[in-house]
Amino acid sequence: MSAYGTANPTLPAYLPPPPPPPADYAYGLRYAALLRRFAAALIDLVVLVIATAVIAVPFGVIAALFTLTPGTVPWVTAWLFGPLTLILFGLWIVYFTYLEGTSGQTLGKHALGLRVIDLSTGRPPSFSKALVRTLFRIVDWLPGFYLLGFVVAALTARKQRLGDLVAETVVIAV
Repeated sequence: MSAYGTANPTLPAYLPPPPPPPADYAYGLRYAALLRRFAAALIDLVVLVIATAVIAVPFGVIAALFTLTPGTVPWVTAWLFGPLTLILFGLWIVYFTYLEGTSGQTLGKHALGLRVIDLSTGRPPSFSKALVRTLFRIVDWLPGFYLLGFVVAALTARKQRLGDLVAETVVIAV
């Protein structure tokens, strides 16, 4: 009788399913280590602080001129810092939302080989998901420099901070 018509007595009648992938496995890639995420956040912070200084210095110079000019109304200086605050908040929102919504990488993530992906597609998140991640940075920053976000990421299997959990995204090493 041919080998095709007989069962192989050394193999079980069925094969058990393969073991599940490790907890730090996503789409064939590994979830980003927390220290790399922290380092990427530091790079992003440096970039944003430099951009903030470039924008804020002219406002400071104008405010100083008004303050040093005799007879100047003090509210003029305060009036300058309202728009400045909105501009800087917008800068931070646009920086993270645009870069993560297009390539999945901020400058810090790009420098350290990290990328944000949508859990349902494996691609960079949509702008709406990138915006959700960005807005939740406010909460993740509490009580200071991503402390809450890193604690949450350390406790989740996929190393997701609150923004990732809500937006259904994950940061991977590329």
